[in-house]
Amino acid sequence: MNYLDCITFAAQHAQDWDLPNDLLPLVIISEAALLSGHEAGHMGHAPWD
Repeated sequence: MNYLDCITFAAQHAQDWDLPNDLLPLVIISEAALLSGHEAGHMGHAPWD
C-alpha cells in the first residue's frame, strides 16, 4: 500500500470518528503515516531530529 492509498483509507476512517474540523487534516496525515510505515519508528530514525 503506497502513501496515497493510505491517505484515502485514513480519510475514510477519520470521517467515522467524531473529530473537530480543525483536527481532521492532522489525524488523516498521522494515520496515513502510520499505515504506510513512514513514521520515524519504522524507518529507524530518532522521532525528533
